[in-house]
Amino acid sequence: MAKKKANPDSLAYCYSHRCEFIDYSDKEPEGLYIPGTGKLRACQTKKLRDFYWLFYSSEVLCKAAYNAQKGKGDRGDIRAFNREYLENLDKLYDLFVNETYIPGKYRVKKIWDPKERDIMIAPFFPDRIVHHCVIIVLGQHWQHTFIENTYACIKGRGIHKCVEDVHRALILDPIGTRYCLKIDIRKFYDNVDHEALKRIVRYTIADPQVLRLLDKIIDSNGKDKGLPIGNFTSQYLANLYLSYFDHFVKEELGVKYYYRYMDDIVVLDGSKERLHELLDKFGLYLGAELKVEIKANWQIFPVDARGIDYVGFKQNHYGILMRKGILLRFYKKWNETKEKYQIESEDDFKHIYSSEYGWIIRCSEVHSNFILTKCIGSNDRQRKIEPGFAH
Repeated sequence: MAKKKANPDSLAYCYSHRCEFIDYSDKEPEGLYIPGTGKLRACQTKKLRDFYWLFYSSEVLCKAAYNAQKGKGDRGDIRAFNREYLENLDKLYDLFVNETYIPGKYRVKKIWDPKERDIMIAPFFPDRIVHHCVIIVLGQHWQHTFIENTYACIKGRGIHKCVEDVHRALILDPIGTRYCLKIDIRKFYDNVDHEALKRIVRYTIADPQVLRLLDKIIDSNGKDKGLPIGNFTSQYLANLYLSYFDHFVKEELGVKYYYRYMDDIVVLDGSKERLHELLDKFGLYLGAELKVEIKANWQIFPVDARGIDYVGFKQNHYGILMRKGILLRFYKKWNETKEKYQIESEDDFKHIYSSEYGWIIRCSEVHSNFILTKCIGSNDRQRKIEPGFAH
């Protein structure tokens, strides 16, 4: 079937790999899922139809119930669910089949990470299980729309992959990465526009039952904008919200060095003027298409003069350092726990501080050796640990 240029007023368009808007409204409903597997076939040129039954298949319901309680401990609401496990799965089945699911009331919890945030906690049953059903069915499909240089909440990517990719660009192309544009979106989660998000969801999904379910989840905060921080679906929907902006940047604007971790964005280029031009175009697209705006504290600077402070690390063309605040928190933890352990080798350190070790080995060799030398085999409780390279 011949490609059809989109009507600018159409709600059903998206970027193709050829950087042009393609109207999906005339595509045939074929190639939707792989028979017998329960898995969706990622297809960039066809809308997904007739797959709502996957959400209440026994395999998905059982897996969602397991995933929703994994790592949550022995909580009362989980114990209550498990006491009547089969009966509750039957209720979930009926909620899906009859389309009677109504999002429950959120419980609000404040955290400081490091800034103050309101975490919206949905009821375990049925909400959190419903959210896991959605991601089991649609998560991988949505990930196929993400470019390779977006990293948040994607298995196999994350912070460390982001740092490695930025550093690789700095090392391989020092001339083309002399300057950095660093931006983030003002109150991103709070300002996600529901109508814009629903339009994006409809770019590749045409099953009316699925769309009604997703609309309920999107509107569950009772407002016309905002995604609840803490919802399992929110991180996927937030990534999806910016995914077509990513394609616009990479394919329409031709930006070579572009990296996004949720709403934190870094662009590298050899020209400061080019970065100012890109900043203007980013702002126009985000405001017009997504109804969000760039924070006023955007920065354009020479990489080697300041270093790129991004996703917990600070790096330039000469190396990678751990951010000072993160390093100091590790030193504090180490000072509070070192008396409990006899750390005599790097393997001991890796076993006891496995998460921190993953961060340390991403730093430049001199910096990581400095940190490990401070910790391994040191029983001098009076010696003061200094932040060293973190400045």
